[in-house]
Amino acid sequence: MRAIIIFCLFVVLTFFVGAVIAYPLKLLLDPVLGLAFRKYLTYATLISGLIISGVYLQLYNSLSLKAFGYSGKLFKFLNGMLNGFVYGMIIMLIIEVLLLVLGIHEIDTSRSVSMALVMERLTKALLAGLLIGLVEESIFRGALFTGLYKQTGAVITVFFSSLVYSTVHFIRYRDLPTDTDISWLTGISMMPEAFRRFHEWSIVDYFLTLFIFGVLLGLLRLKHRSIAACIGVHAGIVMLIKLSDYFTNRTHNSSFDYLVSQYNSTFGWISFVVILLCTIFYFVKLNSGAPNKTSI
Repeated sequence: MRAIIIFCLFVVLTFFVGAVIAYPLKLLLDPVLGLAFRKYLTYATLISGLIISGVYLQLYNSLSLKAFGYSGKLFKFLNGMLNGFVYGMIIMLIIEVLLLVLGIHEIDTSRSVSMALVMERLTKALLAGLLIGLVEESIFRGALFTGLYKQTGAVITVFFSSLVYSTVHFIRYRDLPTDTDISWLTGISMMPEAFRRFHEWSIVDYFLTLFIFGVLLGLLRLKHRSIAACIGVHAGIVMLIKLSDYFTNRTHNSSFDYLVSQYNSTFGWISFVVILLCTIFYFVKLNSGAPNKTSI
C-alpha cells in the first residue's frame, strides 16, 4: 500500500512541477513557437514526467537506462521496436477497416493526393508516433513501471501504470483569454478545471480503450524486459491515427456512431474490443510457454 501511495504522489507531483515550469518554458520558446499557453503546459508536463520519473527511480536506488526500459544490445532493441511497430499498425488497420466498413469513417475525397503529399504526411506521422512512443513509454512502461514493479509485483504494476496512463489523457487545459496575465502560478490555477471530464460517463469507452492498451503495453514490457516493443506498438498506432485523421472524416450519420467516443474520432467501443482481444490473445500466448520468473 505504501508503494502505491508513493507512486500516486509522484504522479501528482509531475503535474504540479509541469504547471510551474510551463511559464519559463513559454518565455524561452514563445519568440520562436508562439503557441497557446495550454500547449506549453502539455509539453512542460511531459518534461516534468521524465524528470520526476527519474527522481522516482532514484528513490529506490534504481536510476539507470535499464530502469527506463532501455536494455539489451542496440540491434536487438531496434528489432524489437520494428516488430512492435508492425503489430501496432496491424491493430490500428483492423480498427480503421472496421470504422470504414461500418460507415463511421469515410475517405476524405477533398484531399488532393500525390506522392509528395503522401510522403510528407507519412514522414510527419512517423516522427510524431516515434516521439510520442519514446517519451510516453520511457515514463509509463519505463521508469514508473520499474519502480512500482520492484515494490509490488506484475499485476499491481500493470494495473496502476495502465490506470494512470489512461487517466492523464483526459486532463485537458482550456485556452486562456488573450489578455490573460500569465505568471508562475497560472498553470497551477488552471489545474482544477483541467479535470472537468472525469464526471462525464461519456468518456468510459475512450478511457477503457486507453486502459486496455496500457495493459497490452505492460504485458509487452514484462515479456521483453525492455520498452522496445512498447515504443514500436505505440508509434505504429499513433502514426496510423495521424494518417487517418488527415485522409478520412468521421461521418456522424452512421447507425454505429455510438461505437466511437464523442471525444475522439477513432477510439471507442470498437477499438476497446479489438485491443482487448489482442491483449487476451497475447496474455494466453505469454502463459502458454514454459513458466519463467520475469525480472525487469
